[in-house]
Amino acid sequence: MDFSAKKFVMEKDYPLSRETVWNLLSDTDRLNRIIGLFSVKFKPANQLPGKTFYREALAKVGGIVPLIWKEYPFQWDKYENYMVERAYEGGPLKHFRGGVELEDTDVILPDGSNGTKVRLIGEFTPRNILGIGAVQFTGVQSMKNTMKYVDDYLEAIQAEKPLPSDISPKVKINLDQLSILEEKLASMPVNPTYIEKLHQFLSTSDSSDVSKMRPIYLAKKWNVDELEVIRLFLYATKVGVMNLSWNLICPNCRVSKVEYSSLKSLEQQFHCDLCGINYNANFGKYVELNFSVHPAVRVAYDNVYCVGGPMISPHVHIQQVIERGQRFELKIPQKPNDFRVRILQANHVLELEAFNTTSSEPIVVDYVDEGFTQEEVRFSEGMNTMQIVNSSSADIVLVLEKKEWNSDVLTAAQVTSMQEFRDLFSSEVLSRGQQVGIENVTILFSDLLGSTSLYELVGDADAYGQVRRHFEFLTEWIAKNSGGVVKTIGDAVMAVFHMPEDALKAAIQIQQHVTDFNKGRRDPIVLKIGLYSGPAIAVNSNDRLDYFGRTVNIAARIQGQSEGNDIVFNEEYLSNESILSLLTKSHATLEPFHANLKGIDENMKLVRIRVSK
Repeated sequence: MDFSAKKFVMEKDYPLSRETVWNLLSDTDRLNRIIGLFSVKFKPANQLPGKTFYREALAKVGGIVPLIWKEYPFQWDKYENYMVERAYEGGPLKHFRGGVELEDTDVILPDGSNGTKVRLIGEFTPRNILGIGAVQFTGVQSMKNTMKYVDDYLEAIQAEKPLPSDISPKVKINLDQLSILEEKLASMPVNPTYIEKLHQFLSTSDSSDVSKMRPIYLAKKWNVDELEVIRLFLYATKVGVMNLSWNLICPNCRVSKVEYSSLKSLEQQFHCDLCGINYNANFGKYVELNFSVHPAVRVAYDNVYCVGGPMISPHVHIQQVIERGQRFELKIPQKPNDFRVRILQANHVLELEAFNTTSSEPIVVDYVDEGFTQEEVRFSEGMNTMQIVNSSSADIVLVLEKKEWNSDVLTAAQVTSMQEFRDLFSSEVLSRGQQVGIENVTILFSDLLGSTSLYELVGDADAYGQVRRHFEFLTEWIAKNSGGVVKTIGDAVMAVFHMPEDALKAAIQIQQHVTDFNKGRRDPIVLKIGLYSGPAIAVNSNDRLDYFGRTVNIAARIQGQSEGNDIVFNEEYLSNESILSLLTKSHATLEPFHANLKGIDENMKLVRIRVSK
């Protein structure tokens, strides 16, 4: 006996902006957990010939009755709607299709935005008599719980109460242990008010939040200094409040695929089942440092409730299934240059570009098995849509995504360049023989001018002591500017920075304060400093995280062009607005020059600066 589909629609108006409601309801993993749905185990993506991919999902209703289904890709238009389709294999249900639609209301909010009409849609096809009951007791009830979730959120912000969370009195937080560890943390060089914020977060947040913590995201949420929060997390991990892990992020879908407890276990290649491609690990973008609460403080369960919702990929503004032969009208974003169109799994890309033209011809782009029939599309002002025609032999999943990466990610490149990390976690190095690329890193080399004569004048013991103190002096200013000392080579120092402006700022401050260092010294030191930025290779060298490659060699050669009491860097730095601002503030004098560096074929355009002390 076949049962017809039962469609249910629920609507309600809220004095909340569409963006606020979207952020609430598009985080489907959190939403499903809070409204009482069961956790799910998902298998890697699979695909039938000519069809879009799907994931097989397994759950147990009430922890007992198994439920298996094929979950097809979510489809959404950010801030507008999302929908998902599931085909069940056995059990009380046969099929489900449902989601959320958002519309503006006539209510104007204090910030000038409109209120939002929330429309929940659920279409359920029962498999048998039991399925009719399941639709009412599980499906419809979940829709009611979803609406109640928005109700509770609205009530909380109006009454200035804590927001809805799945944390319950059953969650056991070892406050005594947390207090002991916080006392240790208070003796570390971290802001005491940040410790209070961390305590509040660990005590009141739900399991998913404390099992996957991003310090940069929390710094923005707390409206405090990002670097100080990163330091807080590093010291908190050292005293035992947290654990750290390294996550490999797919460069296409930008979702974490593999987690490692240490850098030593990091593998050079990893696979994304969604994109169907192997990737090399890269410190600059694809390796992220995450934190989780230590089990001695609180047990956090990281159960999965959904893996395909819009909030999993916040950089994707539109995701749409286009069947074979189908034509899809794609909305053009306001700043098309910031976006691109990509086909999931095939990873074919169509670039978008705003162009000053008066053409009003409609834009139609064909997609075939080999990819898009053109590499880029140029839009004239006033164009709002374009058409994508799927002329390939299979259904496809198209996404309109932002090119810019998530700024909340704490990359391995950034954190491993910090002195605190290198001091606190010196054992966190790659395995021997492992090599991981970094897209861009800044290397600083310093050396003492006339160090040979120093040893002759004051003797080996005194000279060595002065050299050691100068290492400490350099390390202090390097650490203050988010850098880390990689190693010392004789009297020279090699340091690493994530951002070139941090390296230059450190170099300027070193040269500005070397006079203070020299006070009372019979034989003052004179420092030579050189900087260079570019790609590098991170390796394990004598159980220390080290860097090799052309960028390191050039940085050392540029330092060799220094005359002392100056800083030398590549002319390309002058195209960086942050560096230009820094040079202006420091009243530096610029001396452009050319040099042939040993072992480097090209003639380098360099700049020497001298700063007032």
